[in-house]
Amino acid sequence: MTTATASPLLGLEIDSVLLQAVVKGVHDGLSMTGIEPPPVGASKLSSSSRPIAVMIGMVGRTNGMLTINMTERGMLFIAGKLSGEEQKTINEENLDAIGEVGNMVAGCVKDSLVGTEYELANISVPSVILGANYDFYLQRGFNTCCVEFELSEIPIAYQRDRFFTVTISLLRRVA
Repeated sequence: MTTATASPLLGLEIDSVLLQAVVKGVHDGLSMTGIEPPPVGASKLSSSSRPIAVMIGMVGRTNGMLTINMTERGMLFIAGKLSGEEQKTINEENLDAIGEVGNMVAGCVKDSLVGTEYELANISVPSVILGANYDFYLQRGFNTCCVEFELSEIPIAYQRDRFFTVTISLLRRVA
C-alpha cells in the first residue's frame, strides 16, 4: 500500500498521489475521444470559475468528489470529440456526452487510486451543472488537488476556452 506524500511543487504541498491520479485519470479517461490535453498547472485549492461543471461523488476507504470545470466552448469541443460530430450549441445529447466523459475520467481516477490510502469503492452518477454563479465548501480534513489542462486544438483566439480543471477532494482518513 502506498501512502500520500507531499510533493513540493514550487513551494505548494500538493498530494502527489492525488496529483498523479488526476493526471493519469484524465489521460486514460479521455483516450477514447482522441484528446490528450497536457496538464499545465496544479493547486491545492479548488477552482470553479467556468460556467459548466461535472460533479461525481466518490466513496470507499475515503469519501469526496471529483469536479471537471470548463467553458461552454470547451464542453462542446470535448463532447464533439466523444460523439464524433461537431457540437455547436448545448443540447441534451452533448450534456449526456459530457456527463459520460465525467464518468470515464472519474472511473480512471478511481482505478489509479487502487492500493493507496485513497482507494475508492464506487463513484456516483454524474451531475452536470450549468452556470458559473456557485461556490461549494468542504469541511476541514479534505485533501484537494486541482489540475488545469489545456485543449490546444481550440484556437488561441478563444484562450479562456482552451483550459479546463479537474479537482479531486477526498476526506483524509485518520489512522
